[in-house]
Amino acid sequence: MKDNSSTLDVELFERWGPTYERSWMQQRLFDPVHAAVLQHAASYFQPANVLDIGCGSGRLLRKAHVYWPETHLLGVDPAQKMLEVARKLTPEAHFYQGSGEALPLEDASVDLALSTISFHHWHDQAAGVREVARVLRPGGYFLLADFTAPAWLTWLYPRVHSTAQMRALFEQAGLEVQAQPGPVARFVRITIGTRASK
Repeated sequence: MKDNSSTLDVELFERWGPTYERSWMQQRLFDPVHAAVLQHAASYFQPANVLDIGCGSGRLLRKAHVYWPETHLLGVDPAQKMLEVARKLTPEAHFYQGSGEALPLEDASVDLALSTISFHHWHDQAAGVREVARVLRPGGYFLLADFTAPAWLTWLYPRVHSTAQMRALFEQAGLEVQAQPGPVARFVRITIGTRASK
């Protein structure tokens, strides 16, 4: 059975694709979150490859290219129109149509996975975090930045979690939570997890 809200989310981003880069939200919300995520990621290690889940128009990957010019860049997004823009603006990256719950990548193939302000659109968030854990190499990191809410308020927004709920999602997927810095911008917190080295 297809989740109607998830379908509507993808349809919204299909329509938004051609003008997404010009949205006021880029400078006000996405750019500060991207900067914080990349600064935290850079403090951990230099990845051989970076995956952006819910990559949209490729904006975060273009910034990652500045941090790590030799790093292999990968983007996954369910909206074809977003990917068309991403491929034009970010020729140094490889893009795939897909979702967080079904990443078109091999097991243990990613050093650093990122997701910024897209997690609340994922249909099955627990399955998505497990899927990220699957594609991470041992010792790899997942930095997820999304809206958070106090625990008493999350019942109103089922796809927005408290920091404790986000920690639980990571731990249930087998990821060790290293930190949860924030808030970044307003109501956005980063959860940093790693797949244990064997």
